Order: sequence, then C-alpha cells, then structure tokens
Amino acid sequence: MKRWLWASVVALSGCAAFGDADVPDAAEIALPADAAPPGLSFNGTAEGEAALTDAVISGRTEEFLALGGFVDGHVRRFSGDGGAVLSLALVFADEEDAGDAFRLFLDELQSEAGYGLDEGHASEWGDEGTCATGPVPTPIGQETICVWRTGSVVMALGGWMDPDRFDDIGAGMDRRASGAG
Repeated sequence: MKRWLWASVVALSGCAAFGDADVPDAAEIALPADAAPPGLSFNGTAEGEAALTDAVISGRTEEFLALGGFVDGHVRRFSGDGGAVLSLALVFADEEDAGDAFRLFLDELQSEAGYGLDEGHASEWGDEGTCATGPVPTPIGQETICVWRTGSVVMALGGWMDPDRFDDIGAGMDRRASGAG
C-alpha cells in the first residue's frame, strides 16, 4: 500500500513566472485529485483566494486576504472509510511574504479562535513548520494538522488517517514545493 501511495503522490512540480523568478505551481503541490489515498475519495477543491481562506475557522478571513505577495493557492479535500485529509499549498512572491503567511497560519492552528491545538512538535518538512494533534472544532473532531513553509510556499496538511500515509503525503508535497519532484 505504501508504495502505491508513494507513486501516486509524486508528480513533477511545474513553475509559473512571477516577475523575474519562477515560482512553484500550487496545483502541482497539493495532493492530486486523482491520487486519493486508499479508502478515501476526492471531495472538492478551492483555488486562488478561495484556497487562501478555505481552512480559516477563526473568523479572521480579512487578515488572510490581506497577506502580501500572494500568488496562487490550491486546496483539495478527501474523505471516506480510510479517514479524511485536507491538502493545502499557497504560493507567495518571496520567502518573506511566505514567512508572514506561515506565522498567521501557525496562529490559526494554535489560537483558541482557530483550531486550538498546542504548540505541537517541529515538522519534518520544510524550512520551518509545526505539527499538532488533538481535538478540533471541525466535524472530524480529532485530527493531526501540520503547517510548514518551504521557500515561498506555505503548506498545510490536516485530517485523520493512517500516520504513515499522512507522512507520505506531507513529504511528497514538500518535495514538489522544493522542486525536487
């Protein structure tokens, strides 16, 4: 099973031109709709600014929409007997803008108005990141949520599913964000 998931989530990262630099393509980073993990089905997607605020539950949508340097975003949701997962990729113009966005998403993860999870532990992925597990005010109720930044890309992976599959998805997203394929 692990090999199937590994092969399914690996995709080459495309790039789009922004100013004088190439930036990753958010749609290429998020878990592909046709690569649903075993026991899960693709439920939907949000793109652009809709992806920027899709996972915001704190009522601070305007703060997220005001983030500087936002280029593009993509979120995909999956659920079924095997669990549920949200895969989010947000591309910013540069690492500074992505750092600001990362800190705001981290606050969403930890604040009582947001998901209310503790400080968690350092993510295995990216330049900076955090993963936390616990009860959340969503229909899932208990989930693991990771928020991390790789270069100019902020990513989040949240849900409930087999931990090894969860880790494989996050690692794949991180590789695609870094351009390593």
